[in-house]
Amino acid sequence: MLLRCYAVATGLLVATYLAWPYELRQWPFLAVTLGAVLPAVVLALRRAPAGARAPWWLMLVALVLYNAGNVVWVVLTTTGGRATGDGSVADLFFTVGGVVVLGAAIALVRHRGRGDAGGVIDSVITAVAIGGVLWDAVLLPALTARHVPDGRQASLFVVVLVITGTLGAMLRVSSSTRSAPVRLFTAGVALTLAGNVASSLTLDANGVRPDWTNMVFLAAYAALGCAAVHPSVAAVVAQGQAPADDLSRARLTFLGVMLALPPLVGGVRAILNLPTDGILVALSSASLIPLVMVRIARLSAQRRRAEQALHRLATRDILTGLPNRAACLARLASLLAPSSPPASASPPPALSSPALSPIDSSAARDTGELAVLFCDLDGFKPVNDRLGHAAGDELLVAVADRLRTCVRDGDLVSRFGGDEFVLLCTGADAVPAVSARIAELAAHPFTVAGEQVRIGLSVGAARARPGDTTDELLGRADQAMYEAKKSKTVGALTLVNA
Repeated sequence: MLLRCYAVATGLLVATYLAWPYELRQWPFLAVTLGAVLPAVVLALRRAPAGARAPWWLMLVALVLYNAGNVVWVVLTTTGGRATGDGSVADLFFTVGGVVVLGAAIALVRHRGRGDAGGVIDSVITAVAIGGVLWDAVLLPALTARHVPDGRQASLFVVVLVITGTLGAMLRVSSSTRSAPVRLFTAGVALTLAGNVASSLTLDANGVRPDWTNMVFLAAYAALGCAAVHPSVAAVVAQGQAPADDLSRARLTFLGVMLALPPLVGGVRAILNLPTDGILVALSSASLIPLVMVRIARLSAQRRRAEQALHRLATRDILTGLPNRAACLARLASLLAPSSPPASASPPPALSSPALSPIDSSAARDTGELAVLFCDLDGFKPVNDRLGHAAGDELLVAVADRLRTCVRDGDLVSRFGGDEFVLLCTGADAVPAVSARIAELAAHPFTVAGEQVRIGLSVGAARARPGDTTDELLGRADQAMYEAKKSKTVGALTLVNA
């Protein structure tokens, strides 16, 4: 009901604008911009959920700036004796307001698309490129023919460029949603751009635009107000599914064409001796460079994250987060290799446990200070069978957490598979020191699925010998573990040295 009344009231003011006496037209204009749209945005701000109000806060700031410009414009034309407020300090308010609207649009897109910055940047690049062409091929010739001052041309250029960028951002999000407020917001931005283009093309010899162009701006305000009072306005900032950011070859080619378009059109016009503004065309092209840099940086970061995720999947046990069998074998092979790196070379971070640090593997091999502890859980199967696989997984995670506390700096604990864990330790006292910690681990019960359960650990320990291979060292530790299994005890550690 509120939306219907609001739309009817603002629609009537827009439709009857030209029917008002010229000297009184500022009142319906201010009634829409100050009396209708500003309270509507305040209402939207109150309806928006906490933590997601940034778009409406920015829109409120933008409207304050726009209305400050409108008031200055009205004062200059009614009491200052000027035919128009264009080209005055009012343009500064409009320009800054346009930049803030762009920020509001981007904030809205970030909420709707969970940070769809890639899509927004692509849309803004396209829109700004088209805006640059629109300026150089259409608006600039019209302004030049009417001898509009350079300062005012520069102001109009910034406004057009900012609004086209805003429109590009809004088209990105409105194309993937059926939200009426988002589409009304987009329509308001499109009408604002249309009003600026129409104003630039219809200036008379004195630089005064026809008053009907104000109807276009009023319609833009009305659309933004309708978006703000729409019943589903709270859902505008609701987070949605992040769209796929796939920079395909075709899309990359298209963006390249968009980047080249403004300077290409400007160059062609210069060759043909047609009016062109090299400085402004250069500025439009230069404004795209930061966007492209951000786009490239995001793609690079996205690729690094994907590589790191693949590396984690390849080297980490999904359940416990410990290094997996492959990571353990790779680390052991590097420790036993004749050409091992010096002590100052640190291992890949993804293969390290919380207590992992560089090891001089050649020293460990020569002195027998490298030891492998092959651990198998005793009593795990009864717990898994009685309480279920979820409880069994919970127990494995708890054991992994405790084993992490058993190793020292430079040691590695890994899940080798099933209920087997392999520890790589260094130091002359590695086996007794670590096994004592494991014994303490086994002595305390675990809470699994709301119950207290106990397990034991059968551990086979093997020290590295000169010339050992990975299979030989692990084989001795594995054989010793099976010997320990013969006298296993639940709730205690059973250790056999190879």
